[in-house]
Amino acid sequence: MNKNIYRSKTFGFKFSCSVFITGFIYIISLTTLANSIGVNHSQLEQYITLVDEDVLLNPAGEGVFISVDLNDQWSAHFDYQTWQDKEQATIPVTIDLELATIGGSLSYVQDNWYASTSIGFSEDDISHSLIQNRFEHRHDNTQVTSFSGVLGTNWLNGNWMLDLSMGIQYADWSIENTIYNSERAQQDGKPPKELSITKSNSSIINASMSAARYWELTQAQGILAGVMLSWNYQFAGDENLTANIPPPTRTTTAQPTTSRNISVTPSRVTSGDDNYGQITSYLSYDLNKNWSIDVDTSIEIATINNNLSWAIGINYSF
Repeated sequence: MNKNIYRSKTFGFKFSCSVFITGFIYIISLTTLANSIGVNHSQLEQYITLVDEDVLLNPAGEGVFISVDLNDQWSAHFDYQTWQDKEQATIPVTIDLELATIGGSLSYVQDNWYASTSIGFSEDDISHSLIQNRFEHRHDNTQVTSFSGVLGTNWLNGNWMLDLSMGIQYADWSIENTIYNSERAQQDGKPPKELSITKSNSSIINASMSAARYWELTQAQGILAGVMLSWNYQFAGDENLTANIPPPTRTTTAQPTTSRNISVTPSRVTSGDDNYGQITSYLSYDLNKNWSIDVDTSIEIATINNNLSWAIGINYSF
């Protein structure tokens, strides 16, 4: 019964996302400009801190990315992704982890300059099942709503594309911790359920730079390879909370594919790192004028664990 309570929260989040996706696809059907849709499979690293140890989980899952050109200057983007994992710790505890993110952004391009504003929602569900006298089950639910803006410029130098950007993000946090005590614990005076809710916020500035090179193989085929360095600094809010800021979608007219997504984790929950960076490398292959395959990997730097993530995806432009 207890498990069904938080499962229903996750179901409600995913149901809202499915409604949003349906509406976004309907918008695509109304426009005759360039659009793209992509799907990917990705994997993250996330450490869960227990009393006696830190447990490494590697949640994996699928995502969808949609981009719509509203006119020559304006474009809209949407992303939705989920991850799951389950691990057995050294002490008798089983950890179930479910992550889900959804986001949308509106971008404006003028000559070599671009600006975008976005909103994102994320939910992090962690379930601890422990067969001990202390408690029977624990559930931690973290929900984050974030608002961000990015201003940047990019330029071409032969087959090279260089990009510089700065951004700011504000995030509202709601963390709900629930402990369901065992019958033995209740006999010792514990209540059936202990609930605590923490609300906080964080404000982060972000700067990034990237370089990418394109090799044209044929008129319809080519390879794009690049690297991006981003740095995040939390200047306000709880120092124990921070949210990863996804770098902006890479856009260029140097190749047939007009929009390429780096698979990162919008508003993914981390803790204890208020000044950290991320290095992302990516490789994309244009199969023809419509289809492309992307591979990327990211590693955090100057963090407690320097978590690693990777993704592989396929995109269709039309």
